[in-house]
Amino acid sequence: MNDNAFYQCKFFIEQCISQNPENQEMVKAYVSLIEQKTKFDIAFFSQSAEVQKNWNDNQAKVNTNWQTTQTDIAKKQLEVNQRNF
Repeated sequence: MNDNAFYQCKFFIEQCISQNPENQEMVKAYVSLIEQKTKFDIAFFSQSAEVQKNWNDNQAKVNTNWQTTQTDIAKKQLEVNQRNF
């Protein structure tokens, strides 16, 4: 559940509870909403840590490949320049 949808639902249920505080079903719905959002956030942020680690690993590989490629290009340019003289 994204934050915007969560806050809209939360606001709606809070309004319903304020208008009818005796309605135990709305209180239960509110508690359930908070529990579900908490579960979602835990799963999301856990996944994000793994995704972040994978991204960092991939970035390191990309940087290494880029540096290797740049080194190879520089070597070829030097070779070509030496042959031309």
